[in-house]
Amino acid sequence: MGFAFRKGDVPAGASVSGSLGSLQVTPKNTWPDGSLKFAVLAGQVDLPAGTPTPLNLRRASAPLTGTPLNLADLKRTGVTAEVGCGSFGTVSWGGTDWDTPFENWVSGPLMSSWIYRRQVGADAHLTAWLEVRVFAAGAVEVLPWIENGYIAVAAPSNKAATYTFKLAGTERFNAAIDLKHHQRTPLVSGAALSYWNVADPQLNVLHDARYLMSTELVPTYFAAEGAATTVINALPSSFTPLQAGSFNYTSDDMAQSGYQDPIGLLPQHDVLHLLGASMATHAAVVRNGFSAGRYGIHYRDESTNRPLRFSQHPTRVIADGQGFKDNGGSTTSTRTPAATGGNPPGWDVAHSPSVGYLAYLVTGRWYFMEEVLFAATANYLGNGDNAQLRTGARGLVQTAVQAWQTRSCAWDWRSKVQALTVVPDNDTALRTELIACVESNIDHFHGRYVAQPNNPFGYILPGEAYNNSISICAPWQQDFVTAVFGWAVSMDLPVAAAAKTKLSEFFTWKARSAVMRLGDRNGFWYINGAPFNTRISTAALSASNFTTGVGPWAASDAAFYAATYATPPSWLGSTEGTLAFEFQPDYGATARGMWGNLQPAIAYAVRHAVPGARDAYERMTGAANWPSLAAAFDPRPVWSVGPASPAPSWARNSPLNEWVAIPGTNGGGGAAIDAWGTLVLIEGTGTLVSPANGGHNDSADNRVTSIDLLQDAPTWVQRIAPSPTVTANASYMPDGKPVSRHGYHHAHYIKQRGRVMLFGARAWYANGGDGFAVDGHSVTGAWAWDQAGTWGTVAGANSFGVAHDPTTGNVWTNSGRLWNQSSNTWTGPFAFSVSWRWPAVYDPLRGQFFTLQFGDGQGFDLARGVVASKFNARTGAQTALTFNQSAALTQFISDAPIYAGMDYDAANDRFLFYDGRGAAVGRVYAITPNSGNVWDISLLPITGTPPPATVPAGINGRLRYVPALGGFIVMPRADANIFFVRTA
Repeated sequence: MGFAFRKGDVPAGASVSGSLGSLQVTPKNTWPDGSLKFAVLAGQVDLPAGTPTPLNLRRASAPLTGTPLNLADLKRTGVTAEVGCGSFGTVSWGGTDWDTPFENWVSGPLMSSWIYRRQVGADAHLTAWLEVRVFAAGAVEVLPWIENGYIAVAAPSNKAATYTFKLAGTERFNAAIDLKHHQRTPLVSGAALSYWNVADPQLNVLHDARYLMSTELVPTYFAAEGAATTVINALPSSFTPLQAGSFNYTSDDMAQSGYQDPIGLLPQHDVLHLLGASMATHAAVVRNGFSAGRYGIHYRDESTNRPLRFSQHPTRVIADGQGFKDNGGSTTSTRTPAATGGNPPGWDVAHSPSVGYLAYLVTGRWYFMEEVLFAATANYLGNGDNAQLRTGARGLVQTAVQAWQTRSCAWDWRSKVQALTVVPDNDTALRTELIACVESNIDHFHGRYVAQPNNPFGYILPGEAYNNSISICAPWQQDFVTAVFGWAVSMDLPVAAAAKTKLSEFFTWKARSAVMRLGDRNGFWYINGAPFNTRISTAALSASNFTTGVGPWAASDAAFYAATYATPPSWLGSTEGTLAFEFQPDYGATARGMWGNLQPAIAYAVRHAVPGARDAYERMTGAANWPSLAAAFDPRPVWSVGPASPAPSWARNSPLNEWVAIPGTNGGGGAAIDAWGTLVLIEGTGTLVSPANGGHNDSADNRVTSIDLLQDAPTWVQRIAPSPTVTANASYMPDGKPVSRHGYHHAHYIKQRGRVMLFGARAWYANGGDGFAVDGHSVTGAWAWDQAGTWGTVAGANSFGVAHDPTTGNVWTNSGRLWNQSSNTWTGPFAFSVSWRWPAVYDPLRGQFFTLQFGDGQGFDLARGVVASKFNARTGAQTALTFNQSAALTQFISDAPIYAGMDYDAANDRFLFYDGRGAAVGRVYAITPNSGNVWDISLLPITGTPPPATVPAGINGRLRYVPALGGFIVMPRADANIFFVRTA
């Protein structure tokens, strides 16, 4: 499989080992600092069928050693392979045929891999390819494919035949295929992703998506994990050659207008793998990577049998009528040969998807690496070679009015930087060409828009002319450009230092087009920040106004706003704090429209600290209707890009399973955390919130504080001041703020509402009585409590909201009542067969909660012993659980934990449980779920100095797994720092 590493995690000279036996690591790329960036990982281990098994990676001092498997080992297996192509001919490999691979891809003691190719019969275009992997135990895996695409070989045409594939003499594939010019397809069908000479292990891999996003080689997505059930279920579960798969353009026409699932920084099917929490998404990424072969973009250089080098084809352009929309002209009339036999589905750069990129990152297959290169080089060939377009071999992606749209510029640039990212470091010929192309583009955009004065709004020359005017610009297309250039900055491309500086400077200028549209009401009022068109000037502009930078431009953001809305549309907003949009009140359509298109642009502006970006983002996310809009991204998450947060300095290079004290994090910001207090994690961030902790005789102080652990030096911040005067034994203080209380496990971040919400007040100030009001406060802008009574009360006497399902936002009480966040209503009670108090934690892989306590969880009813259960998150159907005997279980019983904390470690599919009082200090229990009712409990081996003992009132909700950090935190007491353990 492929694996991308965060910069600095595996320094130069180090390697990687795994938790499931020996691990072979074949580096393909390094970061500019020399640390490992991408590698192909291989190994062999017996796994239980149908049971998720974590593979934990850790830094090693040296790579695995041993004699690499060689071609003699491959031949010793006796394997043969044959590709039949009907009347075109048959090609086969066996015996000494294996001695001459086209490419050596992986070499190691556990697995080696080679690429093979052969021309089919006398046909000048049709070729058969194999990627062959041999494993140490003698297993052989083969991916066969056929290809019909060269650059300049005369008379390209379709190749219709019945194609077959045999492995070791047994036919594995047989299908009629009409392979159009410049298409390719694997010869696989049904559920198969490749073929084996042994039983197919049918391995599904679910990468640690949070870690992959933290590398910034893919964007960071904020939609709820696993929420897009409908579209996940619609992903292809089988493959037929040339199928559309998830490239579900309307009428199978890439040029169709409007929202389309494949359009975005990554197509939706790839985003679902980063958010799906489903094993099915891995196979779908692979199948959709195969489906990209249906497009006629595979122009292989017949002189090298590799994707083309720009310098070798400076003026060649794809011929007219070949299924490439908006192809340009050649200054030397050098065209690709005209094809016959019909065209493949059309390729339109303006609406083109990312192809092969994520499939390569998760599989490490040569096939997908080349797919990325084919997209980049086809976009090059399709663009005109004149100075207004690609400018010969420079491969510029610049816009040209009515010739290369703004969005074409964006997606063309994406293809170029993705290609540079995946091409292996040792592929010097292609890598050098791509570096030169990327640096030429950086020089061009910097020279036009930064080195010379240009418009102050971050708008590049529009490639389209709405109403026959380029004074009217499509801001959403500008947002595409902003986003992909921001992504390019995050990728830390292997270009010269001077080019990196210019790229950053250009992006800072370009990001103004998003930042300024989210201004206050004295500028471009953010509530109306996502129109279809904006007007940058009241004058009639031509291309030269942009290329020379002279304008004239609107005099200010306010003038830009006034010109844009000189004729107000019917949807124009006028209420501060409420976003306005064309499709109101259809939040789903809005998330798929211009507000959605804006998200990646403003997210990268925030990520790279563009002046004003953070304030602009918080204006948007602080709007009253932002939570509803944010939740609308969940079922269609392609535009749900949020600001990435690089690992803070205190966490960089922290070893796995070692206690790390985070300096300066003690105190809780003055909150009474030690009084049975809790912490709430704002999903998708590193921010912990202490909401109105205190209560009883411990504290009347109901302040709200927070700390952002993704900062290099995190510190507590008071977000909502305590009430200046207090009232005892009531749900609310005189100023309307909720009473302080023991937090236990009763506070949750409800992403769908954009709020931290408290479900009942257990042990309120001052007599320790209980209140049952539900309260919430915002977590953006100026944080504030909602008006008293907004959310009603918890249903049922003596009932508190303990169990939170982040995929729906719903909350269960331990008395069996269910709060539905979408309607703010309660149902139940549902009858629990096993009584439980806390903690109860959601398991996204199984759609259920897990509860664990000793006795009643508070030091009483100890005769009950260990009490554990699981219950369905939708229905409440509950099953009692027990544990296999182990030393850890014996220790757990001896500890008799009370007021404990627990959370789900998604990277390792396990629950982490902590008490930390007295002799239990530093002792973390790991509970491993399975499909049965008898689970395993073990002690997590952790090195380093553990935190001090937990206060007698317990840890409660102060153990939190923080996906953005790849580990969990505990705060044992207010006077101690927060402690962190990295687990992934």
